[in-house]
Amino acid sequence: MRGAVLAAYTLVASVFLILCVGGSSAFGASTPTPTPTPIPSPAPSQSTTYDTLPTQFSLTISPTRLAIGPSDAGADHAVTVVNRGQSVLHVDVEKQSFVGALDGSLSFQADAPYSATDWVGVSPTSFDVQPGASQNVSVTVSVPANADLGDHQVALVFLVPAGTDGSNIKINRGIATPVYITVPGAIDDTVQVSNLAAPAFSGGGAITVTADVQNSGTVHRDFRGDTALPIIGAGSTTFADFTVARDSTRAITATWNPPLMCICNVNVVITNAGGVSTSQTVQVVVFPVVPAAVLVGGILLVIALLVFARHQYRKGVRLAAAELNASGSSGDV
Repeated sequence: MRGAVLAAYTLVASVFLILCVGGSSAFGASTPTPTPTPIPSPAPSQSTTYDTLPTQFSLTISPTRLAIGPSDAGADHAVTVVNRGQSVLHVDVEKQSFVGALDGSLSFQADAPYSATDWVGVSPTSFDVQPGASQNVSVTVSVPANADLGDHQVALVFLVPAGTDGSNIKINRGIATPVYITVPGAIDDTVQVSNLAAPAFSGGGAITVTADVQNSGTVHRDFRGDTALPIIGAGSTTFADFTVARDSTRAITATWNPPLMCICNVNVVITNAGGVSTSQTVQVVVFPVVPAAVLVGGILLVIALLVFARHQYRKGVRLAAAELNASGSSGDV
């Protein structure tokens, strides 16, 4: 009897527990479990803080140039303007036509060929940048349907106007970013090297090598990173990264460290499309004059010391012999 009561009590407790846990589901009704509402993550910050420098003016632009190919013409491109100075900078963005100068700078010309000033839009065109802050500028490109094949170019000038501090001399400061836009179609990237020059004779040490690279093709040509232009010869090196714009000539310079002594041929070779190469060679005689002079001087000094020592030795022998003869003569008397 006691066991039956205990079993009944256990059954009642189990039913009560099911009702408490399952609610009405114990009787066939279904109550969906509530889904927790996700908490949205905060949007990533669009601002970046940069360390400032101990100067009133420090403006940097990234990237330093834009090369927009046929597949990139319809996309938006961003240029970041960073103020790392101590003062708030007001920046105006202007578009300028240019040609590539011999030293690699941008020569602004209103009537420059292959200008793309009407193809490019920028936003915003005027803004303030706080110290340690940045501003993104959107660059859009719209290529006309009847545009000539090859490169067209424009410079984006980020200009900081002179202040109004009352001084007599006012200087507008700015940085220009070239934008190269390639119209789709058959292109020609032919360049030639010319005017390769180096000293005919060197007494040792680093040698300056110069050359001109002329672009006779329809697009700009980059010699950067893995495609940097090498100097072929003993002690090879490369020219610093450079770009030669369409229909322009670029003067380039490199520092070459030759062997200690050689008759060296310095070669510069550029390979164009189809494996066609253009090259130039100059000969440099390297002889270490100063080390050789030091070496010869050292040898002569050693020889002089040996001659002097030999002379002194012979002189000592003669004196000793004379003294011996003198003492022998005294003994005979």
